[in-house]
Amino acid sequence: INAVFSYGGADDMVEAVNELCGVEISEYAEINFDGMKALVDAVGGIDINVPEGDEVDDPEAGPVVIEAGQQHMDGEAALTFSRARHQFADGDYTRMRHQRMVIGALADKILNNLDIASVPALLESLADMVHTSLSPADIISLINAMRGMDINNMYSANIPSWAGEDTYIDGQSYVFVYEDKLEEMMERVNAGEDPQGPQSMGKGDGGSATVGDLYNNSNKDWRYGTATTSGSSSSEDGEGSEGSSEE
Repeated sequence: INAVFSYGGADDMVEAVNELCGVEISEYAEINFDGMKALVDAVGGIDINVPEGDEVDDPEAGPVVIEAGQQHMDGEAALTFSRARHQFADGDYTRMRHQRMVIGALADKILNNLDIASVPALLESLADMVHTSLSPADIISLINAMRGMDINNMYSANIPSWAGEDTYIDGQSYVFVYEDKLEEMMERVNAGEDPQGPQSMGKGDGGSATVGDLYNNSNKDWRYGTATTSGSSSSEDGEGSEGSSEE
């Protein structure tokens, strides 16, 4: 998927995800790093509860040191939190969880704590950094339709997958997909049900997790199957401990 985006842009990436997941994505939004920083700053920052063990001190990810606990993040901090991976055992998977936490916090701010009248000016100010198939009117309509949503109760999952010494091709590290498990997960998604997908490397064990659960469990909890979630006593079956996704 990364390679498709690099060579063919958003349209080809949408096609690749459609093919892999058996879906038909209707709209997309693409934002670069500077755009994300600007968006978080434009809405007055976001609030994230950083789990113990998910603190960030990674100069390669960004200049901000992020402590555990309730944090109000500006754009620079949110971007640093979204990029950090080297200090975590399941690197890329922790980074993906952090990104979903940032998106959740940003969605909560826009849908539930932002004056809708400020949205047109916000969109105009970010026009050079955000590319989307949605018109400004579509975006405002979507925000209005979703206002009041409890973001913490939104389901969260990533594709059942693994990476390790057996997923190198010509010296390049890849993440491989458990295609049978992905098919089962997407059948649940298409039926409007809980994805029951993994939060770290592995196939998943049929457990449930929400965006709110991401704020309450550390990277070690997800990796070693000790996470406590809203839908089950643990989120993983321990398969997450089989390797690391770091490149």
